[in-house]
Amino acid sequence: MVNSIKRDKTIIFVGFLWLVQSIGRLCFATVGTPEGMGQFLDTPISSTTSVILFVMFLLLGILGLIAAYGLLKRSKWGFWSTMLASFATIAFDLWGLTIQFTAAIGLIVPIISVITLYGRKRKFLPKEEAKKAAF
Repeated sequence: MVNSIKRDKTIIFVGFLWLVQSIGRLCFATVGTPEGMGQFLDTPISSTTSVILFVMFLLLGILGLIAAYGLLKRSKWGFWSTMLASFATIAFDLWGLTIQFTAAIGLIVPIISVITLYGRKRKFLPKEEAKKAAF
């Protein structure tokens, strides 16, 4: 059962990484505001791009906090929300690379998450679902 999972230090570490990254994204969104996200960049951006960055940092920060909570509770929805947050973050940061190369830093946590959680999916999912998730 999901609640009977022993404390897996790797899962706790991944959850902690998501907490740190999500809080960081929310701080950037708070300080940057919709109009001021360009202050963190070396290249000038349009006001539309600034709003997109603000919204994505806000959404990914909130999604990451929810995912981290579920992951640390070792719930099935926590596993799937972390995978969703990982792929959404990867997509956003790949787009961010077209604006500034330092966006690659945002890829570290989601890539670590996908690699480590995929190997531990049986701890979160019943056997039948783990087989389906293997693709």
